[in-house]
Amino acid sequence: MLCCIARFCPPVSKTLLLSGFIALLALCGCTKSVHNVSYSQNDVSSMQTLAPEDDTTPLQNKSPDELVATGFAYLASQNLKIADMHFAAAVKKDPTKAEAYVGLGRTQILKGNYNAALFAFNKAKELKPDSLSAIIGATQALRSEGKLDAAVQSINAAMAINPENIYVLRELAMIYDMMGKENLSAPLYQEIVKQSPDISASHNNLGLNYMVRGMYPEAIMAFLQAHELDRDNSRIKNNLASAYLLNGEHQHALNIFKGTVGEAAAYNNIGYLYMTQMRFDEAEEAFKQALRLKPSFYVRAQENMEKLHEMRRVQQTPAQ
Repeated sequence: MLCCIARFCPPVSKTLLLSGFIALLALCGCTKSVHNVSYSQNDVSSMQTLAPEDDTTPLQNKSPDELVATGFAYLASQNLKIADMHFAAAVKKDPTKAEAYVGLGRTQILKGNYNAALFAFNKAKELKPDSLSAIIGATQALRSEGKLDAAVQSINAAMAINPENIYVLRELAMIYDMMGKENLSAPLYQEIVKQSPDISASHNNLGLNYMVRGMYPEAIMAFLQAHELDRDNSRIKNNLASAYLLNGEHQHALNIFKGTVGEAAAYNNIGYLYMTQMRFDEAEEAFKQALRLKPSFYVRAQENMEKLHEMRRVQQTPAQ
């Protein structure tokens, strides 16, 4: 049986620990950046109610407003190709339609085309300088590319327009997180929760902030509140499991991971998190358990085992 007593762990760099949290959240050990996948977001530009599957009107017969509304509906349902077609058609009909450029920017953000997204958002800002959706979108594109100084300048423009907007506050908080300034982002997340207590993403993001700052009981409470509001969200469940593990509650973490990703992946996730804490013996035992459960095809645990051995080798190599 593995045990985790987080308060006795050796100190670990925040960057490694933060990346480790998100690498294991439903990705079973992929080394992606935290800020690409960790936060729950309720996007202001995709909050539309139109059902796209009920729309059969040809694009040429729709007005620019109808094209934009339908585009956001498709965007909300993750049909990026059809959404893109509607936004492009709206721009063709009315090149001054700022909302259409915002929609184009949103589709490019979701595709990972950040330069194209930034171009579209900047065009929207030219047409409507006070558009929060355009400014926030441009900020997200800059943040996603790691251009943090430019992202701060961008979000400051939104703060000047509406300093209490929760989407503006969230974006600034996420930038602070990427800069390693979690003490500055913490009050922003708390204000977001105060303004939107019924939105699961607000509690989830506050929980991540607590977790990175080593406040594991507080993180657990925040994730439990998020889970209460969105019980089917696997990202929130995996965040909760990570917090339990870091707080020394191994069995709680294992049970949650088993329910979201399966038993083998659960042990792999636990091993990966132990690895980010430099707890190599416990990490190796967890990876071995994952391999015992699925020896024939569970490749991810083997890859993580190899990473673990390399980290051990580097740690044991005397400094020159």
